[in-house]
Amino acid sequence: MALRRHESLHIVACRMRVAALAGVGALLGAPPALAADSGPTQSGNICMQRVFVGPSPAKVTNATKLNCTAGDIRLSEAIKVEPESCIENEDFTLTATFRTNVTADSRYDAGFFFRTDGGLSARGDGVDATGTCSLSALDPDDDPGEELDGDACGDLNAGTYENVTFTIPNVKCVAAPGTNRVRLPNCTSWHSNQGNFCSPIDDAFDFDPDTKSKCKCDDNFTVPVVVQRATLDVDKSPSVDSVQEPGGDVTFTVVVTNTAAAASASVVLETLEDDVYGDLFDAGNENTSDECLALFLEVIAPGDSVTCDFTAPVEGEFGDAPKKDTVEACVSQQGVNTLICAQDDAEVKITDASVPPTLTKTAMGTKDCGVSAIYKVAVTNKSTIDKLTVNSLNDDTFGDVTKIQGNVLETGCASLLTTLDPGQTKDCTFVGRLTSSSCELNHVNEVTASITDEDGVPFSPDGQATVTLTTTP
Repeated sequence: MALRRHESLHIVACRMRVAALAGVGALLGAPPALAADSGPTQSGNICMQRVFVGPSPAKVTNATKLNCTAGDIRLSEAIKVEPESCIENEDFTLTATFRTNVTADSRYDAGFFFRTDGGLSARGDGVDATGTCSLSALDPDDDPGEELDGDACGDLNAGTYENVTFTIPNVKCVAAPGTNRVRLPNCTSWHSNQGNFCSPIDDAFDFDPDTKSKCKCDDNFTVPVVVQRATLDVDKSPSVDSVQEPGGDVTFTVVVTNTAAAASASVVLETLEDDVYGDLFDAGNENTSDECLALFLEVIAPGDSVTCDFTAPVEGEFGDAPKKDTVEACVSQQGVNTLICAQDDAEVKITDASVPPTLTKTAMGTKDCGVSAIYKVAVTNKSTIDKLTVNSLNDDTFGDVTKIQGNVLETGCASLLTTLDPGQTKDCTFVGRLTSSSCELNHVNEVTASITDEDGVPFSPDGQATVTLTTTP
């Protein structure tokens, strides 16, 4: 035993105090409260395996490796905790009341080792048994601790205790796999005879197990402290669902929401970047806005949102796939080593900008006796974007006016079967033969064009002309 008591070498920061609940004491204090002269806080490595092997540089061997097959003193569960939640990866001070099972009388110098640095093993890691552990002890003068062997460490008789309460500092807020509860691996130790002197304010090595089996460890132990990690939601929406070809400016609204439930899980907005329009926190980005720039390093409380608008061009041709871009926001949370990010996208369609063309028909005059009329046909493309193709010109009286046939005596309208650029007008004339039983004539006829634009949109504009012939004596 003397070899394991090496004054204050390599003893971890295990700040214990007398618990306010149920009168349960603790080992090393900051400030110490077990007694007025409890001594300074000691620092180093005091996980149970380290304590059993002895001070560094002693190594763990097969002969000294704890197996902890006994279960004379065991923590079965934490039945009351404070606080109820913690922020992931932050250190916090845990006050917990444990249901403790003792299966035999006269178990001396009960020691409670807690792995507090997020490590997986309550014994300690590797041949050096490294790890940060907290060691708590009972006050023999306060329930449930008993004074059975005359020293300053609390003892226990058989029974189930529901008032074993410790305050454990610097617990790493890490969840057990598959849960949102804090992982707190622990080991319990005791002495089976009263010959071991124990002083909790002097030496953690007083709490070494009698043998490598006289201890109990639970590496999967958890306490009902909810591990809170901020969660983020991003919403991006366009001011319009579509723009006409060849495109135009669209205003996008970005909303970043901290959806964490914990009141202390505020986050700081670190980045806001669009995969098409660039870094919205870059003052040199022509697509960003003062609103978005103002959100840099904005603190977002749980349940709160921040919003900004920016305006950027959406360009394309009719028939293109909807224009899609994605914005990603990333936030930092105190105690969390990595940024927390979320993203959302927005789509804007490109629609056709077709404008119906116009067609006019004007009677220009008569060639002879007013029954052979000259007609002018003009087609105007009123679109500013698309070209038009004139496919046919048909008159309800003369039929196809692009060729000489029937009563079409002359025509130059085959030249209209062509492509018109945006804003262009083309015309032609044809001579149509009108017949009448007299030289008194009031004739109306109509020509219709078949036209398509370059996006395949069809049009059928028409125009009328009237020829009036009057004979006078």
